[in-house]
Amino acid sequence: MTKKRTMTDAEVGLARTMLAKGMKNDAVHFYFNRVDRMISSGRIAQIKDGSYAKDVAAANADELAAFLEKWEAQHAAVYPKGPDSPTDIEYIEAMFEKRKTSWHVRGGETDVVECKLNYAVSAKIIKAIAGLANNGGGHIIFGINDGGSAVEGMSDDKFETLDPALLSAHLVSCLDPVPKVTHVAATIGGKKVGVLHVEKHERGPVIALKNMGSDLREGGVYFRYVGETRLIKPGELRAIMEAREARAVAEFARRMNRVANGSEATIDLDTGEVAGRTGGFVIDKDLLSSIQFVREGDFTQIKGAPALRVVGDVQPISAADREKIKIVRENVTPDSIIENFLLGNSVQDPLAYLHSQAYHQRKWMPVWHYVRQLSMSVDQIVEDLRRLNASMPASRDAVVHRLRGTATARKLYTGKPKSMLASFQPGKIAIPKNDADLSAFAHALHGLPDDFQKVADLRPVLIELFKRDTGAKIRTAIYRAVSRVDEIMHHQSKDV
Repeated sequence: MTKKRTMTDAEVGLARTMLAKGMKNDAVHFYFNRVDRMISSGRIAQIKDGSYAKDVAAANADELAAFLEKWEAQHAAVYPKGPDSPTDIEYIEAMFEKRKTSWHVRGGETDVVECKLNYAVSAKIIKAIAGLANNGGGHIIFGINDGGSAVEGMSDDKFETLDPALLSAHLVSCLDPVPKVTHVAATIGGKKVGVLHVEKHERGPVIALKNMGSDLREGGVYFRYVGETRLIKPGELRAIMEAREARAVAEFARRMNRVANGSEATIDLDTGEVAGRTGGFVIDKDLLSSIQFVREGDFTQIKGAPALRVVGDVQPISAADREKIKIVRENVTPDSIIENFLLGNSVQDPLAYLHSQAYHQRKWMPVWHYVRQLSMSVDQIVEDLRRLNASMPASRDAVVHRLRGTATARKLYTGKPKSMLASFQPGKIAIPKNDADLSAFAHALHGLPDDFQKVADLRPVLIELFKRDTGAKIRTAIYRAVSRVDEIMHHQSKDV
């Protein structure tokens, strides 16, 4: 007995041609998922990899063109332009259809769509975001009546006044890794709806970091199934882990290719020879047995421990650059984090300067100066920080928020700081002598805009300010001012 297919052969052929032309899975799924016949997005993935209806040939170009023309004509009243980005307003509007006198979500709740009446940051919303991120991504639609698909409209303005930074802060504290979420407001049939689009996380699984009521459990991995979000089943979890392994293998192959073409150096643990494209050196064989490889960020200096002895003349950088290198020989302190940034020093272990901020009470220290010295992405740095057993979790989280762009050192004040800030714009930057004006001066620096042109001139000013013997409150304001300058230099470096 032949099993009945959920899609006709003609539809499979059309889908296969769409995929061959480079259309994304969710865009193809959009054309064939209907109210009277819901199709899992996984079906499109099966067509793509050939595991579903592999005997059905792809449609030709004329058949696909005729199908698209007919489809667009039938849906012109709702969706005149065809699907594009899942956050475009036309795409959002196309998710709805009019049935007699009322509007409904086309297809209702699926494995890529979840419906809610009103928006509020809650365990259920966090859980829904995690579930979609662990599956193929999708939309959470607000303004839909509970248990149905009819557009009722949101009864308050919480979604319209949603602060993306606040939502991101909740996600950072509740989920790891953090999914990317975009919010879009729309009007359907004269009623207000809100949509959160959740991207599939490529480094899943996304895991809950803490308990929230009865809906979110610490360590839980949630997955969006058709019509529900629940704890993941073994099969789906295995698929996520297999995808991670495949990416790891691909990354390993990439690194090996870099070694093969000479872009990275290799070490022979038998001979002690370190070889690279531009040269090499040899580690003394007597030292090889004493060398220990430690996890990055966990190094602690021990008096009397073996040191790496290099045999030969090693000149890894120019004489001018060597003058700029600051070798870290002691524990990284908040003052050293500030000073190396203000002096423009490169450091031997930039990551240690970011790690150190997770062990001090101060929450405002430069970060981007050290990020630029690393070959890691911001996502990788955030994940690395999350793995730290930080003695000051709030300080660690403050660094994460700044790296994610959900927190900034910029702050505007009234009174004397405001008038001083206005005088900075023409370039009049003079350090006051008394402590009262010094405090206002430091607070004024917090309000500098991202496009402040003379930001480089502030480094020597802040060095002088930093060396002064000031009270704790003024020193705290100076730390934040230094952090603000670090942010501005980062913003301007991206625009170059």
